[in-house]
Amino acid sequence: PTLLRSCSWIAQKTQSLLLPRWGWAIRDGVIEASINHEKGYVQSKEMTDIYSTREPQLAFHQRISFCLDIHNMSVKAMRFPPKSYNKDLESAEQDLEFAKEMAEDDDDSFP
Repeated sequence: PTLLRSCSWIAQKTQSLLLPRWGWAIRDGVIEASINHEKGYVQSKEMTDIYSTREPQLAFHQRISFCLDIHNMSVKAMRFPPKSYNKDLESAEQDLEFAKEMAEDDDDSFP
């Protein structure tokens, strides 16, 4: 009997804590439901099957398109470096060759 009393007390406390929150959600339009205060439960107004609409399919399509676009851009960035990369590489090679020539000239001038 003591356990039953404590369980009912916990249920009453839980109900008293949750019902105001349900009320706020109903009032704000987050959920469509009504509260039966006499019996202490929340009854949703309408059971709709969200998967019978095209909304989930469109959301899924948008997510997949976004992921594919990011993938394609990253693959393209890895394959094809920017045009300026080639110019920088050529100028670095020219600088290296010039430095080698200067070093050879310096070696020739000193006995």
